[in-house]
Amino acid sequence: MKRTIKHHLVQRIRKFAEEYPILEKGDKVLIAISGGPDSVALLHFLLALQKEYELTFILAHMEHGIRGEESREQAGFVQHIGRELGLECFIRHVDVPLLSRMEGMSMEEAAREARYHFFRETAQRSGATKIALGHTADDQAETLLMRLLRGSGMNGLAAMRPRREEDTPLIRPLLNVFHREILDFLQEQNTPFCLDSTNQEDDYLRNRIRLHLIPMLSREYNPQILSTLHQTASILGEEREWASSLVKEKLQMCLKSVEGKKMYLNMDAFLDLPLALQREVLREAVHQASSNPYKIGFIKVSAVLRWLREGRVDGILHLSHNVRIRKQVRSFCIEEKESTPELLSEDFHYRMNIPGETRISELNLLVSARVLDNFASGNRFEAEKAYLDFDTLPLPLVIRKRRPADRFQPLGGPGHKKLKEFFIDDKIPRLEREKIPVLASGHEVVWVFERRIAEPFKVTERTRRVLLIEKIT
Repeated sequence: MKRTIKHHLVQRIRKFAEEYPILEKGDKVLIAISGGPDSVALLHFLLALQKEYELTFILAHMEHGIRGEESREQAGFVQHIGRELGLECFIRHVDVPLLSRMEGMSMEEAAREARYHFFRETAQRSGATKIALGHTADDQAETLLMRLLRGSGMNGLAAMRPRREEDTPLIRPLLNVFHREILDFLQEQNTPFCLDSTNQEDDYLRNRIRLHLIPMLSREYNPQILSTLHQTASILGEEREWASSLVKEKLQMCLKSVEGKKMYLNMDAFLDLPLALQREVLREAVHQASSNPYKIGFIKVSAVLRWLREGRVDGILHLSHNVRIRKQVRSFCIEEKESTPELLSEDFHYRMNIPGETRISELNLLVSARVLDNFASGNRFEAEKAYLDFDTLPLPLVIRKRRPADRFQPLGGPGHKKLKEFFIDDKIPRLEREKIPVLASGHEVVWVFERRIAEPFKVTERTRRVLLIEKIT
């Protein structure tokens, strides 16, 4: 009996799923499906394993508003697949170009953030035990090159892993399958799929790597460059997992004591470590000492290590607004500063002057508001500014401290949620939440300062007047 491409790939994916492991019997899998070849193939491969693993499926698709009618047609295609297979299909429409402008992200970053937020939220709401993503070996190779070009250590170069532990684990069953094999499979099975026209545009770094850099490397340096890069990323991923356990072991060796939010490390034991381990132990210690995990980059790590080795035997170095290191004679302490009780206990409530300025004395904060007639002014983003559709706002507006009953529909979100849930989803520490003012009308939050505006009040193409609110001090 002739072995088909499907048979060969299903066998390979089965072995891959057992090795890591990716699937467990009885899983309810949310399949992230764009309608493109990789995600359509992912669906069909998981269907082939359904009986063996006793799987149930739901589909999730985000229509990002980037490609107009083409994007909407792709969402319709995914809906059709769901109906044909009798699978529940969740579709969310998000204005990614607007989200990109308002959040100050690139289009790629904004789309990725919105997608993953949607997948996680849908998985929790539907009781899914896994989120399956259609990343392939090609994606792995491209990610490695992207991070290498931008500058990264082993953690970044290790790229994607087959399984990432979260509240709902992310799995990548196709991570050892190449895109050309996917296309051969779909052709063999006569399976329809959609093509994304933006994949051929040079606006995105990943596209330029896929369309130009990898073909050039393949043509002039290594015909098997995709396999080589994929293998390198896999090796680095396995080494990263080994190194992670070693780093935690060395941190325990250096640890003197933990007192509340203070972590004391033995200076001599720490400085005796090889330089690479010093970097990673420091990162892990900072991560563990912070209630809101703080990422410390290479330049800052190097500066901290120089500071620990040289100079006075005492002193304080601030890593961020709430994380600092105190150097002592034979040790150093990593600590998270407590917010001041006086600030947390004070309430404040100020009616906003529109136009004009409003001072919030409790926060030593000055906020200005002005109405703009030029729509183009709403297309910029800065963390300390909010652009809102003035004619949709429920006036008067107040700047105040958050309240337990506050509700919020974050930009790009499907519906309202309690403000507390938004802070939790955004991983904002409890003490920090008390210091973030909100712009509101009653219990309806319009803007969480420096975080997110509310969906109903965003600037759109129909906007005639824009309210610009600016945090001055």
